[in-house]
Order: sequence, then structure tokens, then C-alpha cells
Amino acid sequence: MILVTGFGPYKEFANASGVLVQSLKDELPKELAPLGEMLAFELITCDDTSRETEHLTLEDQLSELLKKYEPSVCIHTGQAPPYNKITIEKIATNSFMRQIIDQNRPVAYWSTLPGTDSLIAVLEEQGIPACHSFYCGQHLCNHILYSSLHFSETNGHSHRSGFIHVPLLPEQVTKEYRDSPYMPVDMSRKAMSIIINHVADADQHNTAINTDV
Repeated sequence: MILVTGFGPYKEFANASGVLVQSLKDELPKELAPLGEMLAFELITCDDTSRETEHLTLEDQLSELLKKYEPSVCIHTGQAPPYNKITIEKIATNSFMRQIIDQNRPVAYWSTLPGTDSLIAVLEEQGIPACHSFYCGQHLCNHILYSSLHFSETNGHSHRSGFIHVPLLPEQVTKEYRDSPYMPVDMSRKAMSIIINHVADADQHNTAINTDV
């Protein structure tokens, strides 16, 4: 099972990652049809009353989704207003709103998403701009990747996790982020279809190697 998450609206009318993930859930691209029963698409909606409620609702929702689906892979997504490319995050840190998430947890985790080293070339071959990043921010995007990797290490889930930042949607630029780049949802859907298929292939390949050994 591959779990794909996005964020619901956060202090604004829409979140590009939530719109993307919901669109994949509502209308699965034909490229993903062979994986249909192996895919789960879910939105994370955090209570923004305070830093603590955001932290707790994020981890509670993520924990419930991991219990529900028992995924082998998690692909988390979020929006990044300054970005003009599909951005593959490589690391998550023990920080949220410039404070430590938990003193008893490691400083950072590397992404464990299968196949990421070759993913940029695969996306660019299909005309989709892409890059790696070594800074996932200080808010919910970094937090969900860090928590997902931590839960895999400590809660017996043993899934692999990664995070994809997507640019804003055109309607967000016209209404709120006037100077930001954007990517139409059709291109984001194509990008995620490529990413999911590539990750699924890499995951199966890794599983086969480990089984042979």
C-alpha cells in the first residue's frame, strides 16, 4: 500500500497539495490504474488554534492513517509558494515553528522514499521541472515528514517516507500570492503519477533484492 497525503486549506481558501491529492482521489489518472487498489489518498487538516494543537492534530491524524492503511510507502505533499518546480525533499529536522518537536527524538532523518536519486531525470524527461531540496521548512511540511520517519523507526510501522513540495495553483496566484510562480493542476497530476509509479517500481525492486538475500 502507498499512502499519499496532502494538506487541507490552511488559513487560506485552498492548498495546492490538498487540491492535487483530492483530485487524484476523485479521478485516478489512467497511468495509475494498475496500482489502483494499492493507493490511498488522504488530506491532513490541522487545528491552527496554537502551535501545540497543530502539532498534536498532525501527529494524531498521521498515526491513525498509518494504523488504518499499514502502508509500505508514504508520499507526503505540501505547497511551496516560492517554488517553480516539483521539489523532492531529502531531509526532515526535529523542528517546528523554530522550536524542537521533541527533545527525546533524533535531530533529523533522511528521507527513505525509494528511487528518489533518479526521480528528477525521470520527471524532466517528461517535461516537468524538478529538483532536490535539503530544507523542508519550519512548519507542517517538515513536521509531517519528520513524524512519518520517526513513527517508522519507533512505532513498528516500518514504512518508507518522502515529501514532495508542489508549486501553487494559478488561482492561488491571482487571489493571494500575486508574485509567486505556479503550476497548473494537470501538470501536478502528471508529476505525481510519474512519482508514484517510479516509487512503486523502486519499492518492488528493493523488496525483490531483500527477499533474494
